[in-house]
Amino acid sequence: MICCPARFGLQAVAPRRAEAHHRRLIPRNTTTMSAYKAVSFEVFGKVQGVFFRASTVEEANRLGVVGWCRNTRNGTVEGEAQGVADQLESMKDWLQHTGSPASKIERVAFKTQRDLEKLEYTAFEQRR
Repeated sequence: MICCPARFGLQAVAPRRAEAHHRRLIPRNTTTMSAYKAVSFEVFGKVQGVFFRASTVEEANRLGVVGWCRNTRNGTVEGEAQGVADQLESMKDWLQHTGSPASKIERVAFKTQRDLEKLEYTAFEQRR
């Protein structure tokens, strides 16, 4: 028997038989879902000239999200974020409700959402 099931990506599960004191190990992530998610976004409001992109990079790094963001000609910030679903949800929440201290977020449009087998970026960066 493996001494530390969680260390090897396994969890202990009791069988559905009468011998509940015997346990078997099954892989944790046995679903067919992709390991990573990606979402493109556009943030509307006062988001240019208020360190929004720099703050977005900092938050993405804190959460372990990769991708990019840039200013647009129409005064918004657009970008793409990639990561594990929980990290991506936290990033989306930050984009909608927090932003940089001086920003005034009116709304966020989350456009394309897709599943990824592997990440397409190695970091989160500002683009010009």
